[in-house]
Amino acid sequence: MRRQIEFTISWTAIGKLLLAILLAYLLVRLWPLIELLLLALLIAIAFTPLVNCTHKHHWPHWAAVLLSAVILFGLVALLVIILIPTFTGQGGNLIQSLPSLRDRWAAMLPQSGAVRGMANQFLSSSAFGDPDALLKKFFAILTVALSGVVQFFIVLIVAIYFIADGPRVYCWLIAFLPRADRRKLDGAATEIISVVGHYIVGQFITSALCGSYAFIVLALLHVPNAGFLAIVAAFFDVLPLIGFFLFTIPAMAMALTVSPGAALLVGALYGVYHLIENYFIVPKVYGDRLRLSTLTVLISCLAAGILAGVIGVIIVLPVVASYPVLERYWLRAHLEPDTVEKHGAIDRQEHGAS
Repeated sequence: MRRQIEFTISWTAIGKLLLAILLAYLLVRLWPLIELLLLALLIAIAFTPLVNCTHKHHWPHWAAVLLSAVILFGLVALLVIILIPTFTGQGGNLIQSLPSLRDRWAAMLPQSGAVRGMANQFLSSSAFGDPDALLKKFFAILTVALSGVVQFFIVLIVAIYFIADGPRVYCWLIAFLPRADRRKLDGAATEIISVVGHYIVGQFITSALCGSYAFIVLALLHVPNAGFLAIVAAFFDVLPLIGFFLFTIPAMAMALTVSPGAALLVGALYGVYHLIENYFIVPKVYGDRLRLSTLTVLISCLAAGILAGVIGVIIVLPVVASYPVLERYWLRAHLEPDTVEKHGAIDRQEHGAS
């Protein structure tokens, strides 16, 4: 006897499925806008301590917004005025000098062996033989970067609107939640804002210190294009772990044109700074707010880089660092009773007590 099995799907289930598909489609289509909003939100959160300070001194809210806008746009304009001419000028000179650099590097290498073979493969690339083509690509990338600067100014404008209207919009949205959830969200939001704010301000400080240190080292050793290489160091310092290698290798290669000893000294001094940054500067700048293990940072950055590029790497660390807050406020009821306490003990053992 054949048995028949019937599946009944309600219109409600079909509606939920269609809604989920629609939301996924909108997420994909609107992802560039979502990235823009997230960057603007991170910047706005970084100004929260300044806004809170003005409120404590009984300044009107518009004055806090105006002060934030002046500082933000003034700082960005100053960086653009200083960095763009240095980057374009020295970057173009570096590309044009690639053929002579290739000959100088080749003369310093052993005449035979595995090192010579790998170097010959690298130095025989078209970039060294035809710098004009690479120069065209360089300026094409700069053109795209300048359009990115325009988009970044849009991000800054949105950030100012977040500073101005963010608290009111937050209060309007949180009113939809039950009272118990409002209290939890308020507590979690306060801690998350602290984590994100420390990350943004801390990253700006560490990148500025890294670029300044690199410029001083390269200038003292008379390494060509020190300004360009210092900007590269400040930019790649945003990327944890791999960023150190991305700005150290070009600096050592350029220092090799001065002397092999200069190249080794650049590598050693960069390495010393990397250790100082990781074990002294970062703990002092970030405090105990951004506690992430090296493995967590590596996996998070790799995943975010694959999914969303450099912007994803910038966004992912404060998001991941906010997980312990979410765990305490929202996930505790769904975990084993001692999970949060054990995670806290592991964190204190690794990073020290708060």
